[in-house]
Amino acid sequence: MTSPTPTARVDRGHLPPGVVGLGRKDPTRVGPYRTLGVIRRDAAGATLLAEADDGALASVRLLPAEVADGPDVRARLAAEAGRLSRARALCLAGYRDADLQAAEPWLATEYVPGRTLGEHVTEHGPLRGETLTALAAGTAEALAAWHALGGLHLALDPSRVVLSPRGPKIVDPGISSATGRPLGDGRWAAPEQGAVDGSADVFAWGLLVRYAATGWEPSGETVDEPALAAVPEPLASTIGGALRREPGERPTALRLLEELTPGSGGDLGRAVSDLLADSWTGMTAPEPRRVRRSRTPVWVGAASVVLVGALVSGLLWIGDDSGGPLGALSPTGSGSQNTGGEEGAASGGEAPGEAGAAEESAALAVESDPADGAAVVAEALGLVSEAPDLLYREHFRIDEGGSPSVAILEYTEEPVRAVRNMNYHPLGTSVSLRFGTDLAEEVEGTIDPATGDTGNIDYHRSEGGSATGRELWEEAQWPLEWILEPGAEIEYLGLSPVPHETNFWDTISDGLVFEATEGHHYSGTYVDGSERPEARETIVDFDLWIDDQGYPLRIDASGVIYPENPAHPDTTFDQERDYIFHEPREIHIPDESEIGS
Repeated sequence: MTSPTPTARVDRGHLPPGVVGLGRKDPTRVGPYRTLGVIRRDAAGATLLAEADDGALASVRLLPAEVADGPDVRARLAAEAGRLSRARALCLAGYRDADLQAAEPWLATEYVPGRTLGEHVTEHGPLRGETLTALAAGTAEALAAWHALGGLHLALDPSRVVLSPRGPKIVDPGISSATGRPLGDGRWAAPEQGAVDGSADVFAWGLLVRYAATGWEPSGETVDEPALAAVPEPLASTIGGALRREPGERPTALRLLEELTPGSGGDLGRAVSDLLADSWTGMTAPEPRRVRRSRTPVWVGAASVVLVGALVSGLLWIGDDSGGPLGALSPTGSGSQNTGGEEGAASGGEAPGEAGAAEESAALAVESDPADGAAVVAEALGLVSEAPDLLYREHFRIDEGGSPSVAILEYTEEPVRAVRNMNYHPLGTSVSLRFGTDLAEEVEGTIDPATGDTGNIDYHRSEGGSATGRELWEEAQWPLEWILEPGAEIEYLGLSPVPHETNFWDTISDGLVFEATEGHHYSGTYVDGSERPEARETIVDFDLWIDDQGYPLRIDASGVIYPENPAHPDTTFDQERDYIFHEPREIHIPDESEIGS
């Protein structure tokens, strides 16, 4: 059975919580899919929320070429995709299609609406009673089906289990196996390495279900007697078996499922379906949220209603009556996944429309889990890329003499879309102005250094060859993108005062006011992604402050500008970048009489 799919287009400006806007390097289409946002980034690339031509939503795993072209990665990925296409598990995200020969291969699965297990426990606390049992049985069912096909997950943690309105769903099966890259939090991994059977997934399952029951996260250390006092019996005994130190002493996922569905008569698929129908109540998918600001009231349009419906109703719930791995393992061979059980899974709670209407918009990443630095930065990048107004000040200096440079970039969408970049120098400040719908109109200008009057600019026609309007605007996004690149490190340091400048020596900064405030403070390193030869492989130390709405406030950066260059030993640089949002910018667009030859 396949669910009906929406036909209206989804609004990129309204995305599910946890999904951020596309970055500068993210494609707007992948195969037949129109991409809408980023679900997650990890060591194997990105998972994108996408929409098919018929309006159905999908999760598209996109592998960068440098990952895909590793030894045997494409062959292993093809094997995992083949397994996924054959899998018939209620609680495993279903296969849609793939192109594994593309320069950047992709694999599309159903989009599962709902909070992850980690988000749910953070917001609402541990699961209780039969809902907890249903989670344990559903995830065991998914693993048993996957293991029966010869697959391994190897990245199971609370971010890889989505609590949809109709049941729990495991996502990202086989990606870690195919790429050889660890995707999950290492604390959730089994103590042994290089597992060739499902025992490592069973261990991760034990930690996962204990977390669902108690909210306790693992320390990463394996103990002989794991703490299970707060877990009700008989579930505690089942988890205890899964957490045994020796892989050979752990039960299989199929055995776990049998223990969790006593009286199933061997028809394990139907037992899980019935359990979800009776016990999986109160789970709803949060409504989409705006990922960009608007100066006009926001009305929910048809596209937003479609996305809400998809999220709340689980439009892409996949199931059929064909049996599958669990059916083959059942003595009766039926493995039924009847539609009645699936339809009844939400019957114990609110009607889908009522649930969607009653559910409050989920918190931003910086509110719900500020310690997840990558999610917070990805969210900030999305907000910057969609902001209708922006002021960005960059102060750069080298320690070996020379005048510091200051640049101020302003962007607005009203009354005319425009981006203006002013670069200060004591001998004269240059101005680049791009405007129009596509920022294609361009003029250059200078400011008299004697006055520094930014309202009195001598404009002339550009001779070409300078940065485009979009490139100018994206300068404010680059450091956030570099923080999200593989190999970067980021650590959350809590709230702290933002060290904005209050006095300026350059003329173009006169009148600027950066309010004294606190921000969520992050620190770490990234590789400078500039195309300047001297910046190649430059390791940058940074401090970043983010406000409560997810917007960046300031980035401080420092490093050695000529790495491993004996002609410029230990030449360091310091760079401060400050942001102002939510203040409409007034950028003057010169008429023809103001533009010289």
